[in-house]
Amino acid sequence: MSEVEELASLGGLPTESVRAELAGLDLLETQDLVELIAADARQAIAAVRAAAPAITKTVGIIAERLAAGGRLVYVGAGTAGRIAMLDAVELGPTFNVPDGVVEAVIAGGDSALRHAIEGVEDDAKAGVEAMRQLRVGPGDVVLGVSASGRTPFVLAALESAAALGAATVGVSCNAGSRLSEVSQVAVDLVVGGEVIAGSSRMNAGTAQKIALNTISTSVMVRLGKTYGNLMVDVRATNTKLKDRAIRIVQSIAEVDAQAAADTLEAADWNVKLASLIAASGADSAAAGGALETTGGRLREALALLNPSDRRTRSNWQRLGVGAAFVDGELIPGDVAIDGEHVVAVGLPASGSRIAIPGLVDLQVNGYAGIDMLHASVEELRAVGRALAADGVLAYQPTLVSGEPEATCSAVGRIGKLVAKPDPLGAAVVGVHLEGPFLSRAGTHPVDRLRLPDPELAERLVRSGPVSMVTLAPELPGALELVTMLVERGIVISLGHSEANARAAARAFDAGAAAVTHLFNAMPPVSARKPGLIGRALVDERIAIQLIADGGHVADELLQLAFAAAPGRCSLVTDATSLAGHGEGRQLLGEVEIEVRDGVARRPDGTIAGGASTLAFGLRRLVGLGIQLPQALAAVTTRPARLARRSDLGQLRPGAPANLVVLDDRLEVDEVLRQGARVGGR
Repeated sequence: MSEVEELASLGGLPTESVRAELAGLDLLETQDLVELIAADARQAIAAVRAAAPAITKTVGIIAERLAAGGRLVYVGAGTAGRIAMLDAVELGPTFNVPDGVVEAVIAGGDSALRHAIEGVEDDAKAGVEAMRQLRVGPGDVVLGVSASGRTPFVLAALESAAALGAATVGVSCNAGSRLSEVSQVAVDLVVGGEVIAGSSRMNAGTAQKIALNTISTSVMVRLGKTYGNLMVDVRATNTKLKDRAIRIVQSIAEVDAQAAADTLEAADWNVKLASLIAASGADSAAAGGALETTGGRLREALALLNPSDRRTRSNWQRLGVGAAFVDGELIPGDVAIDGEHVVAVGLPASGSRIAIPGLVDLQVNGYAGIDMLHASVEELRAVGRALAADGVLAYQPTLVSGEPEATCSAVGRIGKLVAKPDPLGAAVVGVHLEGPFLSRAGTHPVDRLRLPDPELAERLVRSGPVSMVTLAPELPGALELVTMLVERGIVISLGHSEANARAAARAFDAGAAAVTHLFNAMPPVSARKPGLIGRALVDERIAIQLIADGGHVADELLQLAFAAAPGRCSLVTDATSLAGHGEGRQLLGEVEIEVRDGVARRPDGTIAGGASTLAFGLRRLVGLGIQLPQALAAVTTRPARLARRSDLGQLRPGAPANLVVLDDRLEVDEVLRQGARVGGR
């Protein structure tokens, strides 16, 4: 191939492609530009995930050869060489890797780290010479990094290394590249075209960095350089690292900082040795002998000295799902938990189930035959367990308008459950007072409704953990009450109201944050009277709560709300004691109710709350064409955000393992509370 032909062939590489859809890139506003580039970086993560089988094989080869006394040698040029050099340099202090065990060679030598040196990547002879000078041999692994997969310096180095008996790995961003062909293991990180055409420092570079991080860190873990995720082989050579060493010993041995520091001093700041001494009670000689016997693996050494120690056992468990709902997106792959926490998402998997955060329901008047107003503490625990079994792992008990003394007593009983949560039941996020400051009764007893009364409001909220109040903003004194309650940290929701759009807007400006079961217990929208509904739908500050049980709101209106207020709609069940398998006639506060046409009704036919589950509402949304991520957010992250609970509605590494696993039909298949199974089929 002539030089002209070879140069022309480069333009055909995916990493050199020009993305036609970005022809107007320079015309974008700065925020749009930043968001585009940040979002495009997901291509790098996806590429590394797709290469997981090859990366797994690479880790095995490197770990085996390093354990046998071999070396790992990185080879690269330009951006790829700098990334490789960075990874190699960091392994020494982080994992106490002896000098010479991990080497990195960059075309042009060390000066190429700071300055671009033209032409050195094309010097094949220099690549061969680098392998000769390092005396690469059969015990070594040479890992070449090249975005294009055709860099002469890297290709020649790997071909020379293979001829000398070394194992070779090629990391390229073009599938089937020349580098892949000459390598024993090909790690193809296919990122496609860059935002800036040909700028391989972007997604290609990011993918290479992630891949090398993954490879080297996994190798170090396999070699016993960590205990869990703690760097127990760290070299404590400065103040920061000594502080880290103390915290590591504290964490492993469960001792205070002074005891950890004293043990480290005696162990000459050998973190593994100090951790083992402090955790097992063995003397230095016995601890050192155990580490020598186990090849420096701290957990195995601890098991050798004390086989019954709980720290020697792993609780790692994979859920066997095909995707997880993380930060508003469905991430392909499995989820792993360890004890009470999520430890990983996006692991390779072939399942079809979906893991999501525990459902959050902010309007539960009752459940499983039990009404909130009358429930004892034991009955409240039963409600929490019944909700958890159906996938709801956090809820807000709701009390409708009633006799003030009875309401205060109920709030107090719920407060006892908040103070001493049931580990097997749904968490209580606080109490929702739906009334008594309402203008449209609905199913509320008319004689229990009150005009806004600061003294009564104060009495109610002081009786226990009130977190939300629904009121009618058009009533005299309502705005002052909104201000008072917002200052107390209580979420104000508007509902059971005759308010017009102007009254609603004033309440929103005063701090009201939501609307209670939109479309229900409020006037409908008309051409010149948008009312509370219209005002809420156009106000981007306001959270919209909806009931999707098929009886409360027409399907078209549910679709309208999600279209008009994207990112703001969440579901509630408005569940009564008839929900969750309640049967016959039951109570909603002081009102007798029964199930008719799938909803709870008073004897006169008035709708009186819900009788279905939140998971049922989720399935109905998806059936109406609401995109699955939007529907999932409506029952997890959005209600959690409205409740101001950042610890709820989350599924990510490090978060509590409060999870629901849905099957192909979005039925609740499994429910985990702090990692323990509490529901499902």
